Amino acid sequence: MNLRLISFKNITGFLLVAFLFFTQLNLSAQSGITREGVEYPIPPSTPNRMFYLQRTPNINTISCDLNIVNNKVDLNKPLTTYWLRYGDSPKGEKRELNFIQRKFAYGLNIHKTKENTYEFWFVSYKKYHMYLIQTKGGDWKTCGKINNALAYMNSIFIYIKGGSFWNPHVVYVELRGKNIKTGQEEVERLTDVKKEEES
Repeated sequence: MNLRLISFKNITGFLLVAFLFFTQLNLSAQSGITREGVEYPIPPSTPNRMFYLQRTPNINTISCDLNIVNNKVDLNKPLTTYWLRYGDSPKGEKRELNFIQRKFAYGLNIHKTKENTYEFWFVSYKKYHMYLIQTKGGDWKTCGKINNALAYMNSIFIYIKGGSFWNPHVVYVELRGKNIKTGQEEVERLTDVKKEEES
């Protein structure tokens, strides 16, 4: 009788712990950030993800990752961008950018400046430059200026209100990252953002 009671208690305790554990995992996977009244998902971190970009009018997300070829960073093209289609698939299905998106919006211009250091920017906005660097420990990081201080990039959010694909009206761009020197979270909104005319 006692053995059965102990066994029942053990099983009940195990099930309770398991339930709480998996509930917490599920809540973590669904965590997001609310911007302009819309909840945007926070993509789960991966070893190769450098930062991600989100924008109105939907929650589909652009991921910027290290470009890995044969288990190594491709030093000729070290970064790649692609969709996480949260708007079409709750799991954030990965899809490649199409030609127009890659050529005129979310593709990257990347230039090597010195050994294991690159300068890059989105093809649609060349005023804001970021940098890909390899740390002394061998890790790769992307950084950019946020609040006039260098920060490791975490996310970019673009608030678009009207306009068209070729000429969107960008109200602001929000940059988020971690200050390289202090480790503090940095957030800055750029409001004077206009699509540049091709020269």
